[in-house]
Amino acid sequence: MDEFKWAWVLFVAASVAVLVRVALWFLPAPAVRHADRVTRAAEREEAAAEAPAEVPAEERADAAEPEAALEDLAWPDDMAEAEESWPPLDPDVWSDSAPDDGRDPAPPPEDYHFRRTRWGMTPAEVREAEGLPPLRETPQSLVYVTTTLELPCRLTYGFSRDALARAHLAFSDPDGRDIPPLSMAQAQRRFLFLREQLRRRYGEPVEHSVQMPRDVSALRRRLQKQDELTEQYDAEIAEAEARLRRQRERLQTRYARWQRRDELIARDLAPYERDLRDLKEWKQEALETAAQARRLIQENREADARAPLVAVLSARWPFAREVQDIELRLDQRHRVPRLEIRYRAAGPGMDLPGGMDEL
Repeated sequence: MDEFKWAWVLFVAASVAVLVRVALWFLPAPAVRHADRVTRAAEREEAAAEAPAEVPAEERADAAEPEAALEDLAWPDDMAEAEESWPPLDPDVWSDSAPDDGRDPAPPPEDYHFRRTRWGMTPAEVREAEGLPPLRETPQSLVYVTTTLELPCRLTYGFSRDALARAHLAFSDPDGRDIPPLSMAQAQRRFLFLREQLRRRYGEPVEHSVQMPRDVSALRRRLQKQDELTEQYDAEIAEAEARLRRQRERLQTRYARWQRRDELIARDLAPYERDLRDLKEWKQEALETAAQARRLIQENREADARAPLVAVLSARWPFAREVQDIELRLDQRHRVPRLEIRYRAAGPGMDLPGGMDEL
């Protein structure tokens, strides 16, 4: 079986070799074809040199096209000359004035007084300008939760006779229902930031501050309590001394004939004396506490005279841009400070230059 297999393989190989040889015999090699083309081209050139003939017009045009294409290319130095050779523009076509089609030109973009609203807008127009449904709504107000200069705030629009007349921005919510409450330091920093932003827009404000004395109500209550305790201790001490005196007299009568009379009297009077001693110590503590409260009250009074506390800070821009009254206010009298900006329309039909204004 193996010998037959090898014989078949040798037969196939010999057949393939014969076919390849026959193909090479009848088909010229690529090198041979190339040599033939080169020889024919050389013979044509020699014939043309011996007897030059007239070249047809078509061939001359074809030969001139590359050179003309190169000549048409304008290098950077030749660009100015090429541009000068262009024909002038037709003034009827290239006119600076717009064609008159009989229609009025488009009006300039509308300006805003506050955000994207104008004083006098209706509630529907304000809702459309905000683009979001209000958080709460009444016939006289629209309430939104938004941001101003990337600061969270509660925005309230106020209407008078269906016309926008007021706007209120609150940056702190004591209840934390709509926006988070602010600490005292946060409120003070944001007040300074907002005042600077408003000053850049509307100029220097009219500033006002309300001072208040330091809170000494707790010290006053403490002083009052200790004074009352002192009076009570005085009364109890007097009563305890009288009781001690009466008890001493009775004991002296009782132990008059006893051998250890003094020792027995001292033993029976010890509880009365202890109560009296405790009352005197408590009175002394009350006196010391009252003196401390008086001293602290006096120190707070001196501090108020030297560096008074500011309870309310306000910056106002009356008749800002002849359109609106603006007031920035920081109230520090509460546990959670109140920081707000109030806007009020100064007059109807006022135009404001500029676009959208967040403040």
